[in-house]
Amino acid sequence: MRENAFVSGDCLQNLKNTAVYEGDENTVMGLTADPNNVKWTIIPSSDEFGSYTISDYDGYRDLSLVGLFYPDQNGLLILNAATAPNGEGPISTSGLYIAQCSNDGNRTAAKLLVVR
Repeated sequence: MRENAFVSGDCLQNLKNTAVYEGDENTVMGLTADPNNVKWTIIPSSDEFGSYTISDYDGYRDLSLVGLFYPDQNGLLILNAATAPNGEGPISTSGLYIAQCSNDGNRTAAKLLVVR
């Protein structure tokens, strides 16, 4: 069995608060699972009263956010850390990330702080 392999349905939650510099690329919010079994939501710092579904169960992805995030079996990849909306999407990538696994219904969250 590979080191990063997982059993279908498993969801190993290891999210943690993270701080990065603006412009940092490929930051991972760790959550080992089949990306089709995880619902990712963000409450961005650019819109603290809004909640945006990045991806949902069975592979659904919000097309307006595709340039900002990429879900995979290691978690959620934040392509470019940003404190404000930019040409890649309508929201900042700094904010509160919420992951919910379909197999157990548990939710976990972590904050991404982006420093200028």
